[in-house]
Amino acid sequence: MTVPTGTEGAEPVRLTAAETHEALYGPGSDPQFADAVWKEVLRTALSDLAPHGAGKLLVIWLALPRLTMTVHRVCTRLRADRSDVEAETVLALLEELAAPDAANRLSGSTLIHAARTKAWRFARDGLRELPSTQVERIAQDRALTAPDGEADAPAEEGLDVRVDRPDGPAGLRAPLRLRVRPEHLRKGTFADTDDVTRDRSTRHGPRKKRPSGRRVGTRPVRPAGRRA
Repeated sequence: MTVPTGTEGAEPVRLTAAETHEALYGPGSDPQFADAVWKEVLRTALSDLAPHGAGKLLVIWLALPRLTMTVHRVCTRLRADRSDVEAETVLALLEELAAPDAANRLSGSTLIHAARTKAWRFARDGLRELPSTQVERIAQDRALTAPDGEADAPAEEGLDVRVDRPDGPAGLRAPLRLRVRPEHLRKGTFADTDDVTRDRSTRHGPRKKRPSGRRVGTRPVRPAGRRA
């Protein structure tokens, strides 16, 4: 990469990737020359339209030293996952490079600022999300209710029933899908129940309530005892 020195009459300086990193973060780094390096790095990345070009990768590699402390602070204060925060910072760098006005407004400081802002925003948004254990509870309930040795057994076959509902005032309604258990599909189960109920209702009328008290014409039984 060729970087202009900014000095009148001086020739541009050719730098390798390692020398570029040293110019930005080395002990003898010059702030004015560092700005020129960032400008040339961004120009190279924006002009590199190849799908596997190294221009954008160079930008990410050079930005990581300035984002490492930010990622550490975000993960420590907001208890965010480090891999997720690092992924968000890289995504922010790529989004800034893909912006339509990146060539006119983008610089090294604005690029780093955008990545830091996205990292903090991502971690704060994660604090408002409540984890749900519903899926884990369903799996545990199935494991507890399954017979011994059949926790991993395949689901029983049944009959899939689909009910198409009419359209409602708010628009289309999704159909209902039900699954009937195998024991409900036995032949004659509901028919036998209906026949028994029908026979009982036709053969027997309503039972009359038997009057309470002793029957007419009977004598009470006295306990046996000795005569005087």
